[in-house]
Amino acid sequence: MSDIKYTRRHDLPLAQAKKIAQKTADDLAEEYDLVSEWNGDTLHFHRAGVEGHMRVTDSQIDLNVKLGFLLKPFKAKFEQHIERHLDELLDKAKSTHASAKAPAKKGGRGKA
Repeated sequence: MSDIKYTRRHDLPLAQAKKIAQKTADDLAEEYDLVSEWNGDTLHFHRAGVEGHMRVTDSQIDLNVKLGFLLKPFKAKFEQHIERHLDELLDKAKSTHASAKAPAKKGGRGKA
């Protein structure tokens, strides 16, 4: 059973959502010395005392993390760090993606 479970919906292309999962894992690697690798659409990550994965679909990212006994006291900090980082990246990508999809405004004169 996972100690941390988190699901975040998105409306991004799958490739872009996977890049966000990878960026999150890269940042966690710097902070917590995690190693990550992809297996299909699932990014697995681990280190001593931490094991987890992010499954990326065309509509959501599912995060599951199992913490070892010695790291359980740090659960809230780890969970908050991951959720905040993932939310920031997804929100930024969503606004960029939405503005790229928005139709260009026509520059013309209306009738008076």
